[in-house]
Amino acid sequence: MDYLRLCDSDHRFMKIIWENTPLNSGEAIKICKEKLGWKKSTTYTVIKKLCEK
Repeated sequence: MDYLRLCDSDHRFMKIIWENTPLNSGEAIKICKEKLGWKKSTTYTVIKKLCEK
């Protein structure tokens, strides 16, 4: 059985998504800026990376 391994930042991002679903990308960007201190580009990079996994 294959398991997806998440690094700490991926896990923190996914936790935000799970706790606030449903939300659009704009809302995700705002929450990640507030809770993680991320820029818009960082949030999009993590989304892209997780989609590729």
